[in-house]
Amino acid sequence: MYKSKWWKNPKFSGTGAYILTKCLSITLRYKIQKHTAIDQTAPYLFAFWHGQQWLPALLLNKHHDTPSCVMVSPSRDGAILAILLEKLGYSVTRGSSRDNGLRALLAMKTSLAAGRSVGFGIDGPIGPIYKVKPGIAFLAQKCQVPIIPVGSAFSKSWIFHKAWDKFSLPKPFARASLVLGEPIMVDADADLEAVCKQIELQVQSSEQTAQQLLG
Repeated sequence: MYKSKWWKNPKFSGTGAYILTKCLSITLRYKIQKHTAIDQTAPYLFAFWHGQQWLPALLLNKHHDTPSCVMVSPSRDGAILAILLEKLGYSVTRGSSRDNGLRALLAMKTSLAAGRSVGFGIDGPIGPIYKVKPGIAFLAQKCQVPIIPVGSAFSKSWIFHKAWDKFSLPKPFARASLVLGEPIMVDADADLEAVCKQIELQVQSSEQTAQQLLG
């Protein structure tokens, strides 16, 4: 499919993205703040905004003891991201709220049952921006696995304003901060719409704390 334009091959692009990510990460200075209630060895659902996924993807697998799984859209861009994430040490499930949504959620449920943590760009795959989709609340309720609201910030960054998620990428030698907030448990009889609103507010709070950590 991509033979005539080899540079568009997802394997090539994903490997290139991994090399650039590793080179960029070497130049950054990090601060990480974790809530005291977080159990380093327990599985969690890590919730972050789709446009702020770069730093969680880089650091979560290094700073939490459980192996992690990530859901990635079945699009071509998703194929590139999947290769990058696999090279960073994640297992990847392809699917989204639009495509193969139920199958992807069942795969995430299986991962949680096996003791893996799961990362979520909670307003993806196409927005609206900063509005939580119900999949993460559903999984937390069914599996009784807590949600960790994740925030990140950079002292200087490129923001891709034409992208729906306003994707943020740090500039070389930036200061970076990652905040893992207080775990959110979802009761078996909880209203998932209310839970999504709670997640939204808690992720916003973690984002604000991450910005404050930069000084």
